Amino acid sequence: MRSWQIISIAVAAVVTAPTVLVALQPPVWLMLLLGPMTLATLYIIARQRSRFDPLDPRFGSCIPPITRPGDKSAVSGRSAPEG
Repeated sequence: MRSWQIISIAVAAVVTAPTVLVALQPPVWLMLLLGPMTLATLYIIARQRSRFDPLDPRFGSCIPPITRPGDKSAVSGRSAPEG
């Protein structure tokens, strides 16, 4: 049920946004200001809802984990050279 609600909201936004923009005809500077802000907001929301962690080695990250000084349980951030 929840996915159906998300899809219906997305379809409504896709249909409503161009209609409003054509009807109002806002100035170009406003569109240049709001466009990137809207895309940045969508990107931030998508990243917050995603379970992807760029530092998680299961996702193929090559960035070693950050170890805090005095953390005995952490494994060394350096790996053995592959040969």
